[in-house]
Amino acid sequence: MREYKYRFSQSVVFGIPVIALQYFGQRLGPIDADRWVSLLQALLAGWIVYVNLGMLFEGILLLRQRVTADLFVASAALLIYIVSLVSAVRGIVTSRLWYPLAFHVCVLILAIWTGVRWWQFARRARG
Repeated sequence: MREYKYRFSQSVVFGIPVIALQYFGQRLGPIDADRWVSLLQALLAGWIVYVNLGMLFEGILLLRQRVTADLFVASAALLIYIVSLVSAVRGIVTSRLWYPLAFHVCVLILAIWTGVRWWQFARRARG
């Protein structure tokens, strides 16, 4: 329960700026706003993915015994992050994004999932 509480807290604290940058980042600057917004989103979302990588590794370790939903959620979030990171790096280098950035989707997936899991474990602990 404590791990999911920590993961949820980190996802919310660092995820709110990622979501805000997604929707209001264009107002930060004139021409180079896309470069800086994508860089800031990549850094903040990268921290969130790093904090939540434990779910991926736990899912891989438990793969022989049973398949957990944590594995699928963490894998999907990691895939979305990597695709967005490649697009952001290409956008920084060439000023054209390869694929629309989806860092905010990655953050939302992890924040919602860890919040639900924290709530489930807290409910079990109480009753």
